[in-house]
Amino acid sequence: MTIDSLVAMAERIHDAEGWRLGSGSTRETRNAFWARVVGCAHHGHPAYNTHPDPQWHLKNGGGGRPQSDDVVVSMPSRQYWDCIGGVGADGYTFRATGHAEPLPAGQEVYPPPVPEGAAPAPQPTPQPTPTPQPGPECRFDTAPLMAKLLELQAALDAVQDEQDAQREAIATAAAYAKDCRAALQNGLAIEGKGTGLRWVGEQTITGVARG
Repeated sequence: MTIDSLVAMAERIHDAEGWRLGSGSTRETRNAFWARVVGCAHHGHPAYNTHPDPQWHLKNGGGGRPQSDDVVVSMPSRQYWDCIGGVGADGYTFRATGHAEPLPAGQEVYPPPVPEGAAPAPQPTPQPTPTPQPGPECRFDTAPLMAKLLELQAALDAVQDEQDAQREAIATAAAYAKDCRAALQNGLAIEGKGTGLRWVGEQTITGVARG
């Protein structure tokens, strides 16, 4: 909203609502009117300003002094304008008079109150919660992989069987060697006594001459 649009809106509000800001008015009445005008600019209003513009602010003179009854300030630049010529006297007019310098630092600037009849601030439209979508269907053919796993398992079982057979053969050979060694040792001991060499078991070893 430009300053000229704000002043034009102030005049519309004045005329539509029957405000009187001349010699018969009080400072409180003029302050209330001006706070309403700047509030409609800042916060918006369904009848006077459907596009809120929060740059527009009120100001006071600082040090506890009252609100200005016709000055509007643009923030953050602190540029300011007098908007009602001769306010408080008969024959006042609506016009914007700007100032070359920003508002002095000692004067306080603040947002206007929300005017009566202003539309509530628009609320964000709640967004629907997205429905989770199923992932892509897995079309990987696991049959070849399972066949390969079974093949590997069969090969491992065959290796295990072969290792078991080898361990059993080794154990059998070791037992047989032990028996042979014991028999030979026993036969040599008998020969030393002057008897024939014999294998105590299923066979008899002959042909060994006596000493």
